[in-house]
Amino acid sequence: MQLIFVEGVSGVGKTTLARKLCDKLNEMGRSARCYLEFDFTNPIDFYCTAYFKQDEYAALLIEYSQFAEDIASNTLIAEDVRLVRYYNEDTPLFTKPLLKILEKHEFCWKPSLLIPISEYTRVYKSVWEQFAQNANAQHDYLIFDGSLFHHPISDMTRNYNASRAQVIHHVNTLIDTVNSFQPWVIYLSSENVAEQLRNARKCRKQSPPTKRQIQFWENRKQMDLVVMQQLSIPYDVFDISSGNWDEQLGAIMVHLR
Repeated sequence: MQLIFVEGVSGVGKTTLARKLCDKLNEMGRSARCYLEFDFTNPIDFYCTAYFKQDEYAALLIEYSQFAEDIASNTLIAEDVRLVRYYNEDTPLFTKPLLKILEKHEFCWKPSLLIPISEYTRVYKSVWEQFAQNANAQHDYLIFDGSLFHHPISDMTRNYNASRAQVIHHVNTLIDTVNSFQPWVIYLSSENVAEQLRNARKCRKQSPPTKRQIQFWENRKQMDLVVMQQLSIPYDVFDISSGNWDEQLGAIMVHLR
């Protein structure tokens, strides 16, 4: 089994490419599965996930004993930490007031209770190690949409003002846990980040990006390029500025033959 990480800044087409690549591989008779953004079944990425120490988690189960079974079924164990998923895409898995408690303990997306950045990496590493230990060869390829760069680096830079050295350490720590699965990074790049972001938000019927948002993603692209140069695994950059998806998909498939 091989892991493929589809990366790039917001709006560059990661989800589009992940879907197309997964479909193409399955059409060719190879078994592939992709985990897209906001997929709460993703075994190595976090979307609306609450962080609790063991004693806090035990207290939560007691206080909300009527939901204990549901809480447990949506919990990831990371050594002495419990991570509770509380949304499936736009659908909450719990009702208020429990939902509010889980939101207060958010692990990644704009957390109100920050943990040390070393703890952030430690918990991530534990989850990735468990994935590596429990993964089976059911599929030839697992494709992850933004799970290595996009989400973790955004959270680290937004919440912790992480340095490049800290980001590089975090990413390579995760890679070390899955090296046996021949991980490969596909990085989608656009010459004009601002234009790509505007077009993507227009297609999604979202408001145009602000200057601050554009600056954030332009900076993120530069960060990504630096991080890639320090990776311990192969990576390739594919320019999708002209929207030439079929051409780039063909080039990607050459790598997988």
